[in-house]
Amino acid sequence: MLNDLADMPEARYVVLLAADGLLMAHSESVDRDDADTVAASASGFHSIGAALAPFCGGKNNGLRQVVGEFDDGFIFVKTAGMNTLLAVVTTASADAGVVTHRMNEVAGRLGNELVSPPRQQSGEGSARP
Repeated sequence: MLNDLADMPEARYVVLLAADGLLMAHSESVDRDDADTVAASASGFHSIGAALAPFCGGKNNGLRQVVGEFDDGFIFVKTAGMNTLLAVVTTASADAGVVTHRMNEVAGRLGNELVSPPRQQSGEGSARP
């Protein structure tokens, strides 16, 4: 499904990540190293959006998507499931409405498969599950 999203006009690549920035999957159009960098950066970008959410409608205002516009392209980072984000990088001529619509479709089709459980911190010296 990520490759289908990456095949839309003006898309460069797609990254699926846990909210803490760990790469979960990526389209074939991006290599692993770049996908890792996008995942970590997209998580930070999303966190900034979440910090600003209360100023855009109240303290319980949920964040759905953040968009960064650059000289040569866009990055869209969307909440795609519990603790899961979907990032799409496009050219500057991408239609933001179409990209958002397609991202919503993918997130809807994958549903609960996009859930990334929160990471548990174990005590010092304890075994990891």
